[in-house]
Amino acid sequence: MDDDSFLEWAVASRPMVGQALSGDIATVQSSSSRCVLAVIDGLGHGPEAAAAATTAARIVERNRAEPVEALLLLAHEHLAESRGVAATLAIIDGDTGRMDWLGVGNVNGVVLRADDTARPRTYPVFLCRGVLGYLLPNLHLAEPVQLTDGDCIVIATDGVRGDLTASLRAEMPVTRLAEKILADQAIPDDDALVFVARYHGNAAATAR
Repeated sequence: MDDDSFLEWAVASRPMVGQALSGDIATVQSSSSRCVLAVIDGLGHGPEAAAAATTAARIVERNRAEPVEALLLLAHEHLAESRGVAATLAIIDGDTGRMDWLGVGNVNGVVLRADDTARPRTYPVFLCRGVLGYLLPNLHLAEPVQLTDGDCIVIATDGVRGDLTASLRAEMPVTRLAEKILADQAIPDDDALVFVARYHGNAAATAR
């Protein structure tokens, strides 16, 4: 588990059965007030999928000051000779709780509110059809999500099926949550990765 001043997060992953390498990668770049995260799924499986996902992760890491749309465009441009990837990216402002996020392909994501009386209780990421490196659609950044203290973010590759919020419990550490979702919902014939984060608004306010 990694713990920043406003975000604690964890990743659980495994390759497809019979493979040594996974084409599913997560990267998190954080500072005292900003966090850039990406969950990336290289198409297919094996070394070529892993290479494409690694390239996309490096592009995000090297250009982490850019907004979400620019990061997706840069990744698309650098993946032209690769197998291509699906990816969901998010940028969180620790001071305000604002999260901008967007996906290309089928890396699903959802926010679950800590307040069980909130309506709606969940917010899914907007996914554009396409493949980074092959076919980039017009990117339509949805309205930002306003995170509040205790809200959980879950992002998973398509090797994980079902309701991503079904296993979430407020009392469970993020590491255990990621491991549980992976164990309960990953399918054997694909790489699988689960990213879980919990936002701490009070910590962000204290840091200002």
